[in-house]
Amino acid sequence: MPYSLSGVGHNGFEKADLHIHTKCSDGVFTPEEIVLKAKKAGLKAISITDHDSVSGIDKAKPLAIQHGIELINGVEMSSTYQDHDIHILGYFFDHKNPELQRYLDHCRQLRTNRAERMVQKLAKMGVKIEIEQIILKAQNGSVGRPHIAAVLQDGGFVRSFSEAFSKYLGSHSPAYVKSIETHPAEIIRLLNEASGLSFLAHPGQNVPDEILRQLITFGLDGIEIIHPSHDVYKQNYYREIANEYFLLFSGGSDYHGLKDQEEDHFGQTTIPYEWVTKMKSRIVTV
Repeated sequence: MPYSLSGVGHNGFEKADLHIHTKCSDGVFTPEEIVLKAKKAGLKAISITDHDSVSGIDKAKPLAIQHGIELINGVEMSSTYQDHDIHILGYFFDHKNPELQRYLDHCRQLRTNRAERMVQKLAKMGVKIEIEQIILKAQNGSVGRPHIAAVLQDGGFVRSFSEAFSKYLGSHSPAYVKSIETHPAEIIRLLNEASGLSFLAHPGQNVPDEILRQLITFGLDGIEIIHPSHDVYKQNYYREIANEYFLLFSGGSDYHGLKDQEEDHFGQTTIPYEWVTKMKSRIVTV
């Protein structure tokens, strides 16, 4: 039976959302606020998957325990393969793993460097903003394009986030600079070494089939099936591919809390908790 984006099956199953962003990357809400929203939405489990950052996990954990919400260690890591930005979602890993920590610290610097290069490109177009404004928007979190978009909006250069991306920051727009160029196989290895699982994020957005099948050979554990950009056809399509390769299913809302991009439908785009149970059964314990 295909699960709807509402996450409500015939039996009113327990729900989880394993794709959520906070202020620790490019989300609007703090990790603690996300936990409270999850409680209100009746979610059994959540994963905070900030971009190249795990700093939200320890902030959310005490409140999650207090409210009986299962908090699964998560992250969304950037990579590049054959000129495509590939995002890998990691789950159940040891977020204090030293090698992973070192790599994420390195990513933090790369993200700031990328923002600086985009600021330089914008300046050449007569759009003058400062890197300091962007870092301030990020509030010591992982710097991303939404922070640049927010500064452009504040400065009156664009009317909305979507205009900022279509006019300047999107992957085919003039101020775009490639994301972190780590090979996805290296990301999968890092997560594996930290005892975690790796999933391909929102393949329907940006991953051609031939590349998807190559990524699977690098050792992916699963595919994100449920995502706001996946209609029922895409959900079923990626489910079939996952089944073909004996891969796990995941999914979630990819929630940022950005009013311009999404209504506050938190708790609507979910997965059945049984998918989480299957993920746990795949974890190798030493």
